[in-house]
Amino acid sequence: MASKSKEVALEARIIDLYKQLVVEDKIKGMSVYSFCKALDISEADFYKYFASLEAVGRKVWTTYADEVIAALRGSETYQNYTAREKILAYFFTFFEIAVKDRSFISKTYISFSLLRGYQRKFRSHMAEVIQEGVIADEIQSRHLENLYLDVLWGLHWGLIQFWLSDESEGFQDTEKAIETYLRIPLELMGQNVLDSAYEAIRFTLNRLKFPRITILS
Repeated sequence: MASKSKEVALEARIIDLYKQLVVEDKIKGMSVYSFCKALDISEADFYKYFASLEAVGRKVWTTYADEVIAALRGSETYQNYTAREKILAYFFTFFEIAVKDRSFISKTYISFSLLRGYQRKFRSHMAEVIQEGVIADEIQSRHLENLYLDVLWGLHWGLIQFWLSDESEGFQDTEKAIETYLRIPLELMGQNVLDSAYEAIRFTLNRLKFPRITILS
């Protein structure tokens, strides 16, 4: 047990120093050797956990997804949400968790190589929620699930950018932005006027008997 605790502590030390160096603009160009020297550990110790310094950054980002999803699934209230409410809840929870690392995020959110693992987890979670919504008839499939995921990811990244420039108290403007920017996409995922019009037209065409038109020569 003590050995396991020691390993967790060392991984946490690596992550903490990585975050610090990123925020202080000292990580660029740094070698694993120099990083380990600053942490007073061997390179062998470092490579037990990470293959490169960039892998540390990817770990930090994927951990954000793990924390958000764990917080949501551990909430009894969340279990009773509709699919679209669950999507909103992810966004709100992300920013509640991310605030502790706002400086780090401001330095790395444009590094898509670091965000790759986070993006996969985000899309996987959203795909599950969307599928739940389709089964419950809360979300219309229209065979557009991949498009829904693309839109949600684009909005997520854009809201991170918005949040980083938000100077309102308690980031209230970000909360408003989440509700505002997600409202239309979430409404379009559900049954809407276009679906109603399509069904009405299809019903009408199926019921009406059009007279045959004879062309006289």
